[in-house]
Amino acid sequence: MSKPAYRVEYVAEAFSCEPEQDEIVSALAERDFRIFEVEQPRGAMVPYHTHDEEERLIVLEGRMQFNVEEELVLIEGGEMITIREGAIHAAAPVDDKPAKMLIAFGGEPEGWGKDGGEPEGWAEDEDEDFGRAT
Repeated sequence: MSKPAYRVEYVAEAFSCEPEQDEIVSALAERDFRIFEVEQPRGAMVPYHTHDEEERLIVLEGRMQFNVEEELVLIEGGEMITIREGAIHAAAPVDDKPAKMLIAFGGEPEGWGKDGGEPEGWAEDEDEDFGRAT
């Protein structure tokens, strides 16, 4: 079985912070992430591309639809999608409205590398349930 291409979480749970932009940025900065704020205009599409490292996309306002390895994933405010390095993906805002996001690279979220392993949800032998964390 191949490793999952992405996973979806609620940012408040993933980083133990309130789902407010300042709190999220602070939590990411404490974990040494490189952070970029992006406003995606309505109707604008981010074309297919890949990265050499994991990418975390946190939707602050609006809704974004991601196509990750040919699977459509809708992400709303307060949610985060983590896309594995090398996964082909594209994105666009939905509902004919703009979206505001934080994009983060690098860093180490809580739980990463415990006992030398990958975080929950990334292991090759885990179920392929990529739904939102509950």
